[in-house]
Amino acid sequence: MEAVVDISILDSDGVSIDDVMLFRKKIYTSFEEKQKLEKEVEKSRQAVSSSRDASKKKALCQGLGIGLWLLGRTKEAVEALKEAKTRKAVAYYLGKCYEELGEYDKALECLERFKKEGAKDFRLEMDLVGVKRKAGMLKEALKRVEQFSKAHGEEAELHYQWGCCLEDAGEYIDAMSHYEKTLELDPEHPGAHFRIAYNYDLEGEDDKAVEYYEKCEVLSPTYTNVFINLGTLYEDRGDYEKAVACFEAVLRADPDNEKAYLYLKDTRSALNMYYDEERIKAKDRESEVLNIPISDFELSVRSKNCLERMNIATLKDLTLVTETDLLSYKNFGETSLNEIKSVLTQKGLSLGQALDRARSLLDVSGESAGWVEMLEHTLDGLELSSRTLKVLEKMGLNNIGELVCMSEEELLSHKSIKGGHLEEIKEKLGLHDLRLKGDEKAAE
Repeated sequence: MEAVVDISILDSDGVSIDDVMLFRKKIYTSFEEKQKLEKEVEKSRQAVSSSRDASKKKALCQGLGIGLWLLGRTKEAVEALKEAKTRKAVAYYLGKCYEELGEYDKALECLERFKKEGAKDFRLEMDLVGVKRKAGMLKEALKRVEQFSKAHGEEAELHYQWGCCLEDAGEYIDAMSHYEKTLELDPEHPGAHFRIAYNYDLEGEDDKAVEYYEKCEVLSPTYTNVFINLGTLYEDRGDYEKAVACFEAVLRADPDNEKAYLYLKDTRSALNMYYDEERIKAKDRESEVLNIPISDFELSVRSKNCLERMNIATLKDLTLVTETDLLSYKNFGETSLNEIKSVLTQKGLSLGQALDRARSLLDVSGESAGWVEMLEHTLDGLELSSRTLKVLEKMGLNNIGELVCMSEEELLSHKSIKGGHLEEIKEKLGLHDLRLKGDEKAAE
């Protein structure tokens, strides 16, 4: 069973990197653990504000800074850690923060200072390799990796950093080999999953890219670039809902991420457009079927003559009459009825279908089909304000029937619909004895 890491250890000058990284993994893969840490960080912030003991305050600043770094709030973490920069452990986490902020010279200075103070850790050496590579010191970084390859040839992090160096040097095939070796040694290494996914992404192998991005997403939910890239691929595939979820995840972790905000806005527009197109296509398909003439089907002469006398010319006309209506007509018997029902079944329809649907919407009784026509009227018939009418048309609603199929919750889920619009819609529907789906008050 995985050890539980107590947050109080973050204040300790002797806190180990391994314990912090274990804690990091826990909050990266557990929303509940992240929530707990957020609460503890706020308590720590309050403790820092109220502390009057200089030594204790530095320790509290260290714990607060590390906690903020774990939560991905890097800039805040730097400010807290700088208040405790004389403490040995702080140099390492300040270095990691500066690396994430792209300030590589400061990152190297902090990590080298941590090393000079006696830290001898393979992870630290690999951190230094990573920062040197990002700072443009590629040859030095690659040389350092090769020096460690004999003693640490079975360490996943060594092969990951080696792969990153080779990728920066343009040796992509060899880089991919080292990333694959990384996953062989550590199948849950998010960095290797991301680099493999990214390279497949560049090569246009979208399916493989998505596969590795999704693995990385599970292993490291706070990996911002994963969600940005995965969301973009989902959007290209037409999986708009998944794309929206990715960009929303980025904004939860980083509310000021402009790229994620713009991508989310565009994807939501595409999603709404997609739904509108699907709704129109579905309606067109249904109209095509309903408008099929009765003459297209092989019916008996008696059945055809009866339907003709009843002014029933299309399948739509049949959905507006009941069995009782047909059987009550002179010379129309059970044989003709079964013929008609068979034709409708072939097309996924039934007698009285339109009446049943309309009754469920309007909550009325009776056999008359006159009021069904009301549902097919355009929204203009409700005499709504031009602003409300425009909002409903943007949502793809074309007639009264489509509107009454919507509930209050469904309408309000669209950002364009406000409370004032909703009240006007309900008022105008009420004047025609209509109501929104699920609105019991209007039905009373």
